[in-house]
Amino acid sequence: MAATLLSGSVDFLASLGVYDVVLPFLLVFTLLFAFLEKTKILGLEVLKDKNGKEHTFTRKNLNSMVAFTVSFFVIASSQLVRIISEIMANVVILIVLGVSYLLATGVFHTGQEEYKVSTWEKTTFSIISLVGIIFIVLNALGWLDIFYKFLNRAWYDANIASALMVLVFVGFMVWITWTPAPKVEEKKGD
Repeated sequence: MAATLLSGSVDFLASLGVYDVVLPFLLVFTLLFAFLEKTKILGLEVLKDKNGKEHTFTRKNLNSMVAFTVSFFVIASSQLVRIISEIMANVVILIVLGVSYLLATGVFHTGQEEYKVSTWEKTTFSIISLVGIIFIVLNALGWLDIFYKFLNRAWYDANIASALMVLVFVGFMVWITWTPAPKVEEKKGD
């Protein structure tokens, strides 16, 4: 890759520790502070004005100190910073994929009426995103490798392979033969 002014500035920011220290600190601080403010775990302050009316405020000083301290503990651990960086980078890929899908479906929209994402699309993408985030976190923690190694060893074990095959067949048969229960409508009295 050719050295350019912008790539040099990115390297300079990396040498300053912006990506390893500043950005993870800001991310953890912001998320934790917002969580503490929203949940009001550390309590509320009640102040009276000149007219005797009471006003309640969150304890911003306590919330900010807790978020500040925890953020410093996080950046002190290089392993936590690596995990956070890897998770955030991969979650952004999921976000880009979702926006790309919306752009692709927008190409086929006529523009005559307002386009609304259907419920099944929302549900499908929510499930895909949840599964994707679970796999991203498991991969960042290194647990996905353990599961993959287990499957790799177990795949050649006749007992486990047979049990997996039976589970797949039973699941497939349940899926094929399952019929939803009919909905019973209640009659309204006159």
